[in-house]
Amino acid sequence: MKFLKIAVMAGALLGALPTMAQKLEYRDFKASNEMTARLKDTEVIDENSGKRAALIKIYTPFQNDVLGFDAGLFQILGRKQAGPGEVWLYVPERTQKVTVNHPKYSPTVIWFDGMEAEAGKTYTVELNVEGRNVALIASTPGAEITVDGEPQGKSPVNMHMPLGSHLVRAELGSLLFEDIVTLTQAGGNQFTLQMEDENLKFGDVDIEVADGAELWFQDNREGVGSLHKHLKAGNYVITAKLPDHEDQTTAFTVEAGKTKTVTATPPVAHLGYLELVTEPTYGVTVMEGDSVVELMPTMQLPVARYEYDFSKKGYYPQSLKFRIERGETLRDTIRLERIQYVKKTTGYAAVSFIASGKPSVGFTLGGYYENVNLEVSYNLGLGRSKDVSWYNQNEIQVGRYNYRMDEMAIRAGYQLRFAERFGLTPQAGFMIQRLSAKDKNYPGNGFTQPCVTIGARFSYHPVQHVGIFLTPEYAIPASTKGDIKEVYKNGGLTRGGFRASIGVSVSL
Repeated sequence: MKFLKIAVMAGALLGALPTMAQKLEYRDFKASNEMTARLKDTEVIDENSGKRAALIKIYTPFQNDVLGFDAGLFQILGRKQAGPGEVWLYVPERTQKVTVNHPKYSPTVIWFDGMEAEAGKTYTVELNVEGRNVALIASTPGAEITVDGEPQGKSPVNMHMPLGSHLVRAELGSLLFEDIVTLTQAGGNQFTLQMEDENLKFGDVDIEVADGAELWFQDNREGVGSLHKHLKAGNYVITAKLPDHEDQTTAFTVEAGKTKTVTATPPVAHLGYLELVTEPTYGVTVMEGDSVVELMPTMQLPVARYEYDFSKKGYYPQSLKFRIERGETLRDTIRLERIQYVKKTTGYAAVSFIASGKPSVGFTLGGYYENVNLEVSYNLGLGRSKDVSWYNQNEIQVGRYNYRMDEMAIRAGYQLRFAERFGLTPQAGFMIQRLSAKDKNYPGNGFTQPCVTIGARFSYHPVQHVGIFLTPEYAIPASTKGDIKEVYKNGGLTRGGFRASIGVSVSL
């Protein structure tokens, strides 16, 4: 609306004008062709005459509730705030004048200029404090002119301005005029706005801050770590911010036409306290990433999240994640657990070499549960027996054959852990020695010899999960048939007896 600028202007300036030294004035009172007073939704009926009231649309910065209206012998039929800067006043037909009152200014009388108000007719008028018609002329033709924030068009501008002080601005490119213009009753009617090149009033500043802090300028987040600004010459303040830090401000001065570098004060971290104890107490290495941390009885740290890694030879490493809170003390004890080379509960696989009557290579699967041991093994013989002669019932030789002896066993025991890397497991078990001929149809193929075994497993673990073991064992053979005894005797094989195995195991 064309008169809305009056509301914006007067709201900012009326408080500064001298009271009762000025009066209200109206301008451009005229009849309008608008149908507002005749429309059903906006009409008001005069109950005395039964006719529609006349409507005066008053464009003014004043609110309806601070204005007083008096139509003389006629009654005011209605009034309301129709919108920003617009008051509607309904009066009966034949009204000739309306007196407008304001608590701070002298009243004014709106005359119908020798006429009388017509029923259902709409009128318009501008109402403000008294002023004058003035010319605003910028030193650069074509500059855009604003008065109290409202655009007025390009220079030169002729307009009606209320008395008092106004913020006038003329701008074209980098040329600018901006100042307070005071309009008085006795003053001139023309104001020249001398524009200046704003570029000559500006300078550049490069602002840097440590720790990647945020840089806030005039309540706005402008950058992180660094910032470039092109500012009008003058004094300014930059604020550095970080979460969990105290904001820090830095003042700086911009000089016209110059460039300068400003190092802003970084934010100061909020602090908390950490008290850590390790078990064992000595020899523990503490790392934060790639950096070594020297533990102190009480450490003062910035508020943040941390992760420390603790390690010591012969112990399982451990990590601790924690957050330091402002002004609080975090206490904790880090207990490192010794590495268990000889484990109470684990599974293992082993390969071994067995020295006995005929050497063999063994394969073992086993495990421990709370030091109770159970394993199964298979030993593959590496050599064959001497040739053994077989005779029929008539003592006639029917052939000479040799055999390989394989062994299958199951053992149980209980582990004794008497040193960090050494273990001893007494074992007892059951073993079957089986003979294999080159042809399954040869006599003696598949002969078995049961044995009861007694022994012990000595283990040494140079590193985790890998062990070297030695198992001396004695196998007590059960009674057997004569044929198998003869095969063992004539073939140079040993039924049961002492044996020793040495090998390598891999555990979980």
